[in-house]
Amino acid sequence: MSTSKRRRQRANREARREAEHGIRAVTDADLAQLLADVTVRDDCEHAVTRATADGVVLLRCTVGAAVPGGCPRDCASFERRRVGGLSL
Repeated sequence: MSTSKRRRQRANREARREAEHGIRAVTDADLAQLLADVTVRDDCEHAVTRATADGVVLLRCTVGAAVPGGCPRDCASFERRRVGGLSL
């Protein structure tokens, strides 16, 4: 028996075991944990925009935020964007 067939059989056995458990119901508390109040403030010095090949413009934070691509509303690294060395 080939190793790829053994892997497929093992994967099928694991999938059957997982299917026996079923899918548990998702509650409002579960959803609240998934949702985070994050955004990237366009008036922040650390906000950067990039355009993708298909024309979508992405706004990202360059500071290592806890949530990829976003900042918490009370971000400790927030600095108001400066124009020509002057604060807005």
